[in-house]
Amino acid sequence: MEILSQEAQEREWLKTDPAQLLTHYQSVVEIVCRQFIARGFFQAGEQAELIQEVNLSLLEGKLEKVQMHFEGTVKLRTYFSKVVYNSFQEIVRRRSRQPTLLSEESLQHTPDADLNAYQKMAIQDELFRLEAILKGLAKRQHKAVFNLKLLVRFLLEYIDIQFYSSPKTADLLEEIEKSFFQPYDHLTDKEVFDLSVQLYNVLEGKNNDGDSLRRWVNLLKDRLIHLLNGSPQRSAHTSDSIKLLLTYYFSSQKP
Repeated sequence: MEILSQEAQEREWLKTDPAQLLTHYQSVVEIVCRQFIARGFFQAGEQAELIQEVNLSLLEGKLEKVQMHFEGTVKLRTYFSKVVYNSFQEIVRRRSRQPTLLSEESLQHTPDADLNAYQKMAIQDELFRLEAILKGLAKRQHKAVFNLKLLVRFLLEYIDIQFYSSPKTADLLEEIEKSFFQPYDHLTDKEVFDLSVQLYNVLEGKNNDGDSLRRWVNLLKDRLIHLLNGSPQRSAHTSDSIKLLLTYYFSSQKP
């Protein structure tokens, strides 16, 4: 009689007896649950209830999906661990799905240690969503990011202006470096965008004024608020909170 290896036995259970596989892998479920508890997402007293909830979700559909999608390119235990991790993460996201969870107060907290696990996750989710929206701007992305940085008075660096570097923009970039590479909170929006618009006038052959660029940036900001808040609503951004989130995002992008 052929004796199956542990991996082969587990794969056989996946095909013929998923419930037995789940029993065999209970230690995996328990370890992942304790990891989420250690990170502050759940209370220790919830462990048994959480494990039962994840086991039920596995038996009611997720194990069937594992049967369909597992291709054997990694160990089954590794694949199963990822499915279990995602199951606990679904519980976390379901509990945290409140429009008021990500508040201005949360975004103003520094360092991150001041935030609880749900607030950190909410901010990270929002940063991912913001990044996706900005990337969706395609050819307008660089112009949008550049001027959104100016809107929130984020300190520019050479990487921000090198895209615009050319002989015809040299003098303007020198002026931008003098103005925006050091704190410029004292400058009004008019002063900021009166300078910025000159760069685009040179590059695009236009004769716009700073106010037109300021309006474009504010419309973009309002669009970000609308998309991030969603319908049905999942966030509660205001003009102030979106500026804080943008600052958080730009800071996270620095090397």
